[in-house]
Amino acid sequence: MIQNRRMALNTKLIIAPEWQPFLMQHRLDTVAAVYALDAGKVFTQTRTTEVRRVELGNRAVFIKKYWVTKSSQILSGVTRGAVLGISKVRREYENLARLRGWGLDAPTPIAYGEDRRAGCLMRSCLISEAIPEARGLDALIREGHRDVAKLADCVRRLHDHHFIHCNLFWRNILVSGNSLDRYYLIDAHKGGICRGHRADDLATLDAPAPAFFRRTERLRFFLRYLNHPGLTAADKTLARRVLKLAAPLRDKQLGRVRRSR
Repeated sequence: MIQNRRMALNTKLIIAPEWQPFLMQHRLDTVAAVYALDAGKVFTQTRTTEVRRVELGNRAVFIKKYWVTKSSQILSGVTRGAVLGISKVRREYENLARLRGWGLDAPTPIAYGEDRRAGCLMRSCLISEAIPEARGLDALIREGHRDVAKLADCVRRLHDHHFIHCNLFWRNILVSGNSLDRYYLIDAHKGGICRGHRADDLATLDAPAPAFFRRTERLRFFLRYLNHPGLTAADKTLARRVLKLAAPLRDKQLGRVRRSR
């Protein structure tokens, strides 16, 4: 990876080598340039975050930007990259590269940037390649699509590498167009090797499921994930844990699915 330190010693943009000419061509090879960009379509925006889709020539990228607006943000994230440890954007960049290295589908990470003042992370950004005709799994299921068997295979492969996503809600799983053949995992900044238990990922997937899938369909998904013809005693223990973790999430996640675009 290439470090760009044109602005100051505490500002850097880490760019995947193969994307360096592309970002230089479009004058997006500094943190300042990324934050100055106001082209494209804004998907989400708050006082401290922004997600924007930008067309750059014949390619499209997503740019996530984060700001610190008050000291409490730094204090609450002291050990999570705001001062110590790895920043959210770096963790997501590295996790996306890791997933792709395992042959799983995820957006191509292009670059991440950090702007630190006195060691505190004040601004950070992530650039990734856009998925063609990307749609959230939540929207497709709400529209009536039900064949998610290959998602079970995807999650099993993820967990076979001992990686726990920790944010595996339907909205963080993308498909291209209306195809359910490939599932792109996004928002992986919380994930890592054994950073949780696989039941956590399964619970976030199951949370809104009772409103859209029959009990037998959910069981078939679980068996396919396990790659077992039937439930063993250990499988039943795992299932009970998943249901227990999913229960308090159901109402909130069902509401999110129903409001998704």
